[in-house]
Amino acid sequence: MLRSAILTLALVSSASGLSFYSGLPKVTVPKSPILVKYGGNAMTSPDLAVKFAADVRHLKSLGFKMIVVHGGGPMINGLLKDLNVQSSFDEVTGVRISDEKVVDCAEKALSSVGKGLAGSISKDGIMGVSISGRDASLLRCEVKDVRLGNVGEVKKVNADFLRSLLEIENLVPIICPIGCGMDDDDETVYNVNADTAAGAIAKAMNCDLTMFLTDIKGVCDSDMNLIPKLNKAEIENLIDTNVITGGMIPKVSYALQAVQGDGVAMICDGRVENALAREVHRIYGEADGGESGGTIVCE
Repeated sequence: MLRSAILTLALVSSASGLSFYSGLPKVTVPKSPILVKYGGNAMTSPDLAVKFAADVRHLKSLGFKMIVVHGGGPMINGLLKDLNVQSSFDEVTGVRISDEKVVDCAEKALSSVGKGLAGSISKDGIMGVSISGRDASLLRCEVKDVRLGNVGEVKKVNADFLRSLLEIENLVPIICPIGCGMDDDDETVYNVNADTAAGAIAKAMNCDLTMFLTDIKGVCDSDMNLIPKLNKAEIENLIDTNVITGGMIPKVSYALQAVQGDGVAMICDGRVENALAREVHRIYGEADGGESGGTIVCE
């Protein structure tokens, strides 16, 4: 009886998902990849996490070349607490100060997150593969600031390695933001901010779209109204006038880094169900997809 009920629920859920996607505008798929920085509530909410994985599978099935870069702050915090490893954040930058013990915990926690995400995405013929920034020296780093310990600033991305993965049919690389040192420092392991990693990878891969899923609706003006589109000059003005402050400053900075080619970036609300699929269909749709669910960033 219970088995029958579970099967019925699964079939209803699957049918509901198919109905949602079939109602979205048809899209024109770009030749260049799209990158998604995945974190926040979209990651910690089980329901949103399931829908995110379904969105990735759906877009991949349409022919999009997908790259996922994930964070995992809450999971790192949990492991640090379990292992009684002391950790603190820099008061100026808000970045986690990372000695070797902290980096080791971060690598373990993020690896677990990546494997779990790969498992969630790997259905219906789509293959999610979890990759560390250390694999194939994907993310080569230098010290960002000596005060922060082994926090890495990405200096080189092994774009050829990523391109080779994207050539494999139905494969989605899922990247853990842990980096290695440069040629003269290849044994050092670096903790890399996920937004930093996303911006660097998007620039190196000339991504057509880079999406930052966040816990806010996008960039807002002084009256907290969503700003649908911003360029570099407008962002600099909003920072100078203290409209963009705090943690949003690095996010828009990495978004600008990501669009130093022909692409665009988007900061959107990951708390919205199926936010990824909604926005990609709206941006690439052959019909009007309605109002933006976030802020488009371009040069």
